Amino acid sequence: MRPSSSPEPVDHRARLIDALAATLAHQPYADTTIADVVARAHVSKRTFYEQFASKDECLVALCETLSQRTLGLIAEGFDPGADWVEQLGHVTRAYLASLQSQPALIRTLFIELLGIGPVGLATRRHIQKGFADFLQMQVELSRAKEPGKRPLSPDMAMALVGGINELILHAIEQDRVHQLTELAPTVIAFVQAVLTSLNPQPD
Repeated sequence: MRPSSSPEPVDHRARLIDALAATLAHQPYADTTIADVVARAHVSKRTFYEQFASKDECLVALCETLSQRTLGLIAEGFDPGADWVEQLGHVTRAYLASLQSQPALIRTLFIELLGIGPVGLATRRHIQKGFADFLQMQVELSRAKEPGKRPLSPDMAMALVGGINELILHAIEQDRVHQLTELAPTVIAFVQAVLTSLNPQPD
């Protein structure tokens, strides 16, 4: 007699995060309640409070989850052995297309996150640092092949990420989330200018 397999454990935290994301695709964060989230996740409020202390804490977890997924998407499509300008264009377009595909949610994460106070600001800084660290890592990989290239400093990396995010935020405020991929030429030129400045200077 074959032993019965045990059911897969339910990841309530992931289910609640996904439920908040799905809810925010249809209504503003301010109008969203914990009852809305648990109803979509098909769990109880007790289960919610076992995972999160508040709706804001769930929002922070959603932001961090999406940033990790986006970084994974970028890293997956990045080939350090290929032409870096070509790779820059590919990664930039993939990133902007990912944001553009979920307009209501992205508006919430770029704007509402800052509305929850210091925790939201700290979360934004942490997420930006993740992207900045990725840029620095790519520069270090290229320096292995080009020893004369200068490193990308943490401050410059953060400035790059912050500048790109401000362009995206400006587009969101102008209700142009559906046109985010149009920012690609500007973003590519900006990043290319900074990275090119790291090349060895002629004597």
